[in-house]
Amino acid sequence: MNNYISDFQKNMIIKNFSMSTQKSYSYMLKLYLQYCQEKKSKIDSASFKNYLFALKVMNKLSTATLKQRIGAVKFFLSTHLNSHMS
Repeated sequence: MNNYISDFQKNMIIKNFSMSTQKSYSYMLKLYLQYCQEKKSKIDSASFKNYLFALKVMNKLSTATLKQRIGAVKFFLSTHLNSHMS
């Protein structure tokens, strides 16, 4: 899990994300990765969809928080999937 977060942080630095965004996105990615680990799910768009559903139904997150989590994990998945296809 730490390798994913470390690579993710490097990608955010390359894209000039603010320090605040880097910190919050890293935390949100950690939560998603923990979810995948607990559910023994692959790290992919299907597990992300299930994760979002669980967040929305179980935690009743605000729309703003949900959008921030979506942004964090979408950025991770886009960089993660691209790096594994190369």
